[in-house]
Amino acid sequence: MGYLIGRVVVSFVFIPQYFRGDLVTAYQLMERRFGQRLRTLTAGMFLVTRAAAEGVRVFAVAIVVRVALGAMLTGLNDFQRDFCAIAIVTLLTLIYTFQGGMTAAIWTDVVQQTIYVIGTLVAFFTILHLVPGGWKTVCTVAGQAGKFRVFDFSFNFTTTYTFWSGVIGGTFLVTASHGTDQLIVQRLLSARSERQSKIALLSSGVAILFQFSSFLMIGAMLFVFYRLFPPAIAFTCTDTIFPTCVVTHMRMSSAAC
Repeated sequence: MGYLIGRVVVSFVFIPQYFRGDLVTAYQLMERRFGQRLRTLTAGMFLVTRAAAEGVRVFAVAIVVRVALGAMLTGLNDFQRDFCAIAIVTLLTLIYTFQGGMTAAIWTDVVQQTIYVIGTLVAFFTILHLVPGGWKTVCTVAGQAGKFRVFDFSFNFTTTYTFWSGVIGGTFLVTASHGTDQLIVQRLLSARSERQSKIALLSSGVAILFQFSSFLMIGAMLFVFYRLFPPAIAFTCTDTIFPTCVVTHMRMSSAAC
């Protein structure tokens, strides 16, 4: 919900400013309003923080690639497997970005979103099929463990996730990332008009609600599945749970079908 509110703020406060004049970066507006020094500072911060953030993203994708290519990477230790996976992801990204530019970047986002949605739906029905008793078992086990508790309206500052921290924190996070981060601003400025840019941003907020709810549901279902069928070797990293399920169970289920 905070992500949606943040998009509303960006749509009606930031986007009109960006479409006044021939701007191609968020930092040109910074220079116009506050001068060259602040533009240099904010652009430099973007490069540093974005490099760190993209490193996390590439590594997260590399985890999936490493699990998927597990049989092909036998004989290598974890560091060598991660290095090979990161190299593959980085090389492919560089190729399509240099070849297609901004158009390739945007269409890659479209393809990724499509894969997210279709993959989530396939995972939902596959895991539902793998769990004995189906949806009834998922509701019972996950409900008893508190996995379906959505809102916590408490004002306890020691609690990590509450309704208020989500709404307030999410609003400020999206206002910063979608309003001043060049990674997103360049996509907004690529729209044909200010109106089209606003529609794209606001509609993505609605899609985010569906997407995040779906991902959280898959997480609860994975909790139930591995509670009923514990893995032979306990997971040491939670990031590998879903990719492992896809490779070891969902792929086998699809092959059987």
